[in-house]
This record gives sequence, C-alpha cells and structure tokens, in this order.
Amino acid sequence: MPLTYIPRDLDYVPPPGQEVTRLETHHDDLFRETNVPSRAWNRPLDLPPEDPTLGLCARHRLMDLKRSDFGPRPFSQQQLPPEWYLGTYTEVAARGLWCKMCQLIAEACDDIAWPDEADIVMSWIGDVRWKKKVHSPENDPLSNGMKTTEETWETLWLRVRSIMIGRAPPFTPFDLVPVGRREGELFQGRGLKEGQIDLDLVRTWLRSCREWHGTECSHWLRQQSVSEPTSVPTFDPFIRVIDLEENCLVERSDLVRYVALSYVWGRVQVFKTREETIDELRVPGGILERKPLFPRSLRDAMTLAQRLGYRYIWIDSICIIQDDDTDTYQNLDKRHQIGQMGKIYQYADLTIVAASGEDANAGLPGVEAGTREAKQKEVKISDDLTIMNRAVAWPDALLRTTWEERGWTYQERILSLRYMYFVDGTVHFQCQRATWSEDFAAECPSLELSAADQVVDFSHIPSEVPPPVELRPNLKFQLKRYPELVGQYTCRNMTFITDRVNGIQGILNVIKDHFFSENVGFVHGMPTGELLHPGLLWRPRLEPKRIHMDEKKGRPLWPSWSWAGWTVPVYYDYGADFSATSTGRYQADISLGPDPYFLHLVARVGRFRLMIEDRGNEDAVPPLPRVRPTRLTRYAITHATNTHEGDEEWIGSIWLTWSYRRKFVEHQLKLISRVTQEFIILSEADKFEREELVEAATAEKRAVVNVMMIERREDPGTDGRVRIERAGVGRMYRDAWYGVEEKWERFELG
Repeated sequence: MPLTYIPRDLDYVPPPGQEVTRLETHHDDLFRETNVPSRAWNRPLDLPPEDPTLGLCARHRLMDLKRSDFGPRPFSQQQLPPEWYLGTYTEVAARGLWCKMCQLIAEACDDIAWPDEADIVMSWIGDVRWKKKVHSPENDPLSNGMKTTEETWETLWLRVRSIMIGRAPPFTPFDLVPVGRREGELFQGRGLKEGQIDLDLVRTWLRSCREWHGTECSHWLRQQSVSEPTSVPTFDPFIRVIDLEENCLVERSDLVRYVALSYVWGRVQVFKTREETIDELRVPGGILERKPLFPRSLRDAMTLAQRLGYRYIWIDSICIIQDDDTDTYQNLDKRHQIGQMGKIYQYADLTIVAASGEDANAGLPGVEAGTREAKQKEVKISDDLTIMNRAVAWPDALLRTTWEERGWTYQERILSLRYMYFVDGTVHFQCQRATWSEDFAAECPSLELSAADQVVDFSHIPSEVPPPVELRPNLKFQLKRYPELVGQYTCRNMTFITDRVNGIQGILNVIKDHFFSENVGFVHGMPTGELLHPGLLWRPRLEPKRIHMDEKKGRPLWPSWSWAGWTVPVYYDYGADFSATSTGRYQADISLGPDPYFLHLVARVGRFRLMIEDRGNEDAVPPLPRVRPTRLTRYAITHATNTHEGDEEWIGSIWLTWSYRRKFVEHQLKLISRVTQEFIILSEADKFEREELVEAATAEKRAVVNVMMIERREDPGTDGRVRIERAGVGRMYRDAWYGVEEKWERFELG
C-alpha cells in the first residue's frame, strides 16, 4: 500500500469549496517516534492560519524562503536546512488556487499519477561547488599585509520529489532554484529562450572551454600546440567528412576541426551513401541536392555546426558507404571506416548528441525557431527572490532516452572530449572539466562540481541525516577498467547483432594504445596476453543464448569463450582480478591457437554434478536496468558421487541456462542432476562472492578456484586436441578436487 504521511498541522482548513481527503495508512508507526524530529520531513509544524489573501500558504510562509537560503556559503558548512512535507498532490494543487509556490509545484508535476496518494516533499541538497579566493589579515602581528587563500564554496537547491512507497514515482522529480537578478549572474537559474536555443550562449561554452581548459579538452588544440607538425596522418587511410562550405563529401587524413553527430537511426528511413551515389556527393553542391532527403536530426546538426563556425561535420550514414546492409563486411570501405570510429569521436572538436527522441527524425529541438517549448515556470516570492523550476540533473534524463540504450552510442559517449546534449527540450554542454546547462548559469573557470556530477540517494523514510551524495562515475576513468566497460556496453541494444564487437572496438583500440602493455591485445572483444585468464571469467546476467551461425564458416560468429559469442548482457565480479600478472595463480595453460577463433588449453578436468541449493545473495549481482525476468539459474555444484550417505555437499556455484534442470531428479528433498558434468580448473580465486555464498566473508578458509563447465564437440580439433565449448564459469572449493582422479587433457576451446 502506498505511503501517505498524516500531516501534524491538523488545523489546516482548505478554502471554501475545496475539500481534501486525508488518507491514513499502516505506515503511521514509522513516524510516531519518541524522539521529536527536528530536520526530517515528518517533524511537527506549528503552522499559522491559512490566509488566501497573502499569496502563500501557511507552509511556505513558515518556510520563509530567502535568496540567501540558496547560498553561496562555505562548503565546510555541512548542515543542510530541514526538509518540508507539502502533503499529497491533491492538497498542493488545492492550495495552488491562492499559493504561488504550490501552483508552481503543481504545474511542474508533469503527468501526475495517483494524485490523492502522491506525497510531496522538498529537500535541500548541495548544487555547484567552486573555488573562491578569500582575503584575510595575516596572523603575524608584525605584518600589515593581507593573505589570500582559496576556499570551496557551494550553492543549494530544492529537490521536489515524491515519498510514495510501493509504486513507481508518480511524477518526475524537479528542482527549484533562484532566478538571477541580472543577466549572467553566476550560480542562479537562467530563463530558457522560448522556441529556440541561445546560440550566443553555446558559442560562449565552446570559447570558454578552449580558453580555460586548453588541450585537455581538444585533440585539435593539442596538434596546434606541437611546434613541429608530424607527417604521420591522423587517419589511415582517411575519414570522409561533409564540407559545409562546398556542400560535398571530402576525404581527409589530417586532423581538421570538425563536429561529429551521435544519434539513433530508429525505424525511420535514413539516407545512406552508396557506391552508386558517392561520386555525386563528392561534387561541390552534391550534398545540398540530397539534403532534403536527410532525416531531421542530420539536417539540424549540419545547421548547428555551421552556425557555430565549423566547416566540417561527420555523420555515419553519409560519411561511410553503406551498401552492405547485412553487415557481413564485404564492403572494404565500411570495414576501414568502422575501424576508425574510436578516433573519429575521440578527435572530434565537438560531439552533438541528439537524444530527444526515438529516431533520426526527432531533430535537435531549438536549433530552428519554434521547434521547442520551454517548460520553465517562475514565481516571484518577494522583491528579493524569484523561484524557477528546472529539470533534475540531465544525466538522469539521459538514462531514460533511446539514445542511452543503443550499443553504438556507448563508445561515442565514452570517447568524445566535448559533448553538446539535446535532451528534455534543453541543451547541455559537457567537457573534461565542466558541465554547463542552458537553464543554470555556472560558466566559471574555478568550477569544481555541479549537480549533474552528483547522484543523491534520497530516502522515502524520514531521516534526520541528510541524504548521501556520490559522484557520478567518470566515463574517462572507465577506459582503464575493461570489466566495467564490457558490463555497461553489453547491456545496450544492437540493431544488427553482427555489430556486437564493432560497437566497442573503438574503445578497445584506445585501451590498447594508452593503458595496456604491448603484451595485451583484443580478439573477439576479449583481452589476450597477460589478461587472457581473467578475461575468461565473465558471467551472464540473463539466460545465455549462443550467437547465430556464420554460414560460410559453419560455426557461430564468435567463440563461446568470448562474451561476444552470446546474445546477453554480461558482467565481471570482483573475483576477476585484472591486475594479476603472476602466472602462479593460473592453473591452466591457455593461449591463442593459430586460428584465433580457438584457444589452446592444457587443463585438469573432472566430473561433478549440479543441484539446486542457492546459498547466494541475489541482491549482490550488479543491477541491470530495463531487464525482464529471466530463466537464468544459479546451480550448486556437488560431488559426482555422495560418499557421506547424507546430504549432498555444497562445493561451489555456477550460472547456467534453465535447460539443465530437465535432467534433474528429486533426491533427499533436493533437486539434483542425474548426469555428471565436466569442469576444468582455470585459476585460483580469492574467495566466493556474496552472490554465490552469503557467508563468503566468514566462511572457513578453504582455497577457492575458478572453474569452467565444458561441453565436448564431435568435430575434431587441430593437432589431436579435443574440441570443446564453454557452458559457464563458476567457483568451487579447491579441496573438492582432491577426491577426483587427476587427469589433464589438451583442449581446443571454440
């Protein structure tokens, strides 16, 4: 049942003709504590009588908002002002007939659900942070001078949110901030230009980034800063870009200042350059003739780039010859251009992100006049303070877009140095040092942090403690962390499953060139060399399903030992130690075969049985958004034979498909397999993770090993090896192998 808090201000009387129903719930005991709260939203309120002639309801008059409440203030002043309970949406809307603040809040609650049950709370939280120079007298009495120090200062904002329990959020949370008293006043709300974005502001972002951040945010500036230009081409052999002055396609191997577009194709018809049209598009004016056929997002991006002063723009469907729709890559041009996707986005001076819709016709709202509707609302509280609403941090809005779900856009977001996001009808700018938004003035060289850089973990339960705040993951830092990259990337959708490796290849190329040693490469999306062993320890999040067959080669497109060989999201847990370089941890000899589709192994093999006995913690598995219930099953591993004539001993755990349960029978109140399965030892493990064994932290100190369950294939391997495929990867107690005949075999894992 949803939570509805019973307000303490029981003397509230709605205006004539407005009746508000109060709902009591079984949650009441949560709020009737012996200790009277002083900061939480359920604290007692001594409200003044309602007076509709005053323009504010009793709550907001008691709150008595002032501009100074929002700061600025020293960051060391950690205590936040108290939260405020406003009642249900129905109550807020009723007071909105005479209360300006309630009217603003009610109108800003888009598409409200369950209005009679949606309790609304306002919570204070820190917003931007910046360095400020502070002048103070020297402590030395002999000195007449002043000393200058740097202090961190911050502003605050009010988050309007729901505390309803048991249902999806009844409305999208939003923030309230003060409106600047003059144009450009820092760390204040900024009104949106109705119908069109402010191009002067966008130009200011680009200019400020170049002046304040320099080469940190631009490969083009890095090249200009080199006194002796290199003769080595940036792109090999070239990339194709649209020349917006000559309106044609040109091929460049050197680095020029260009814009890249990141968007989703969707289900609309997208103009594609083909072999029969490429020559026409190379002729000056050739692009202009075909431009009416381009989807709106492409046309808007070209217009925006030109207005910002760029001559060149890169758009995939135009700049890559697209003849090969089936993606079997007989098209040599397409293969070369996709191989340079990492460089294309990494070297772009700006990446425009069209995240406002579900397809390429969504456009960039606000580029052309009259193509967007500002959702801002303002209310004047006093001569000193005007309040406006703004959307929550735009990265949260981005999470709800189709763009964020697509596989190709992942590396585009990871690798770009400057982005301009069009999302929720607003434009935002992000570079390596700053995050700026159209509706909030924060263009400051000493900016340290903004709301977009933070994740606030609000609680539905009243608390005297302010909500914890964490920094959003640094996408660039992720480049050093292959496990996180693969986990995030494989959660995304691909129109063509054959792009499963190509969609991340640009990132892998950057990792190889900048972060890994020369001994590490990538094959089928998997690391080789010294990271081959931990790379094998990925696990599925959903029911594993093999990739379809390559009809020409008569085998699946990618091998079973690679995550690319399965059509499911995967993850690595903390047991996959990518920092380990000591071969002493590895219990199997593994290397790439002459045909890199196969791994050559010399490993110890043994037989064990599966049973259903879950000792793990489901919540310990990394969460995955937008995932439907699956038939993925965690199986327990036990001995091939029960030597103790009692309960079957739990000796390990493994994720496998549901299909293995078909061979189970009931034995001593447990489901156990009728047949044994083959396992090989891969490497030593530190311990079981909580998803496998809840008692992992306190379990007896028994050595643990990483194991792979295998299935033998009928077709023979090379050089007399037994050809096998991966069924799954798990962990077992090492001493469980003591009673198994020691048997080593030579395998070819495909």
